[in-house]
Amino acid sequence: MIDINLIRTNPTLVKTALTNRGKDPTLVDKAVELDVNKRGLHMQIDDKRADQNKISRNITGKPTSEQLKQATEIKEVLGQLESQMKFSEDELGQVLELIPNIPADDVPVGRDDSENIVIKTVGKIRDFDFTPLDHVDLGIKCDIIDVEKSSQVSGSRFGYFKNEAALLEKAIHWHVFKKIASKGFISIVPPMMVKGQVEWKMGYVSNKNLAGTYYYFPEDDLKFISSSEHSVGPYHMDETLDLKKLPLKYVSFSSCFRREAGTYGKDMKGMLRVHCFNKVEMVAFCEPDFAKSDALCKELLAIEEEILQDLELPYQVMNCCTGDLPHPNRRMYDINTYFAGQGKYRETHSCSNCSDYQARRLNTKTKLNNKSEFVHMLNATAASDRPLLAMLEYHQQKDGSILIPKALQELVGFDIIKPKL
Repeated sequence: MIDINLIRTNPTLVKTALTNRGKDPTLVDKAVELDVNKRGLHMQIDDKRADQNKISRNITGKPTSEQLKQATEIKEVLGQLESQMKFSEDELGQVLELIPNIPADDVPVGRDDSENIVIKTVGKIRDFDFTPLDHVDLGIKCDIIDVEKSSQVSGSRFGYFKNEAALLEKAIHWHVFKKIASKGFISIVPPMMVKGQVEWKMGYVSNKNLAGTYYYFPEDDLKFISSSEHSVGPYHMDETLDLKKLPLKYVSFSSCFRREAGTYGKDMKGMLRVHCFNKVEMVAFCEPDFAKSDALCKELLAIEEEILQDLELPYQVMNCCTGDLPHPNRRMYDINTYFAGQGKYRETHSCSNCSDYQARRLNTKTKLNNKSEFVHMLNATAASDRPLLAMLEYHQQKDGSILIPKALQELVGFDIIKPKL
């Protein structure tokens, strides 16, 4: 959640950020009005409590009827004021809920992902002297992917990895998980379900990109996570982290679940947009300093690039515009990897600096100059099932076979997948 002090001291900055994100800037005026009202009620409550204490101090024996009358009147007024205060706090909280994080100065202003900016292209796309198959047709030819059976068993937006693809799916995740752990990250396998209030504290429920995507079981108040950071970020909820141990860096593995509400008709073919997938994620907790957390964001991004280079895939790094940022994000980089079967770059990774937006809700702090401050939190995709699909498409050969990148050959025990049909 955004710091109310920022709205008090620099409402113009917040208004500009809302405008650039395509949101209503008058939310700031509403927040200021409600905040003034709340603080006024707080002063009245303090005054009445002071009056209460004064009466108590003046009672030396049995209270007089006048003292009892005054105490009763003050108690009644206090009850009314406290009820108004609770309503005012709730109303202010609802408005603050709609105000996302402030984008960094160098985040491009834009409406949606079509206005993201390519800041780097790595790898030259190989020349194909044939028409490449997409991963579905290639999967059928090599008997490694089956979306027809999954539609019968589970419905749309599911798929089976089988034979060599099943081995490769596990190999990519293990290669990435082990690689990142060797860089000093704490390895962790988190729960795949979190309490509803904990999910709210991560700040994504107000994000248009994730609206309606959660599988939720109200009788248990549990939500399936849509990405690993949703249960790793809250690991340090209500804690004060030792500044000397920051940054704390985690690498996690989990299955993830998304309804993909609002995306029907988009990426319906194949396994690019599915309801259940496996993922390796990086999560970091950093000293509350924009320069340091932005530098850490670049470090996570470099690891993502290293992974794609291991898979021998061409990719582009995107600086995501204001209109594409999730609610908690100060900045986000996407990596779009080349899918030969589609002849285009598609998103496979993202890397986000959420500054103190999530930590403020999670109450995750550190001591800085003898003062409690909310830490900065970051997350970045290390591997999901999408890079496997890109790898299958990109390394296919004219006869339908698929070459395996050297980084994975020892893990899977083969260097080529041969067609079965």
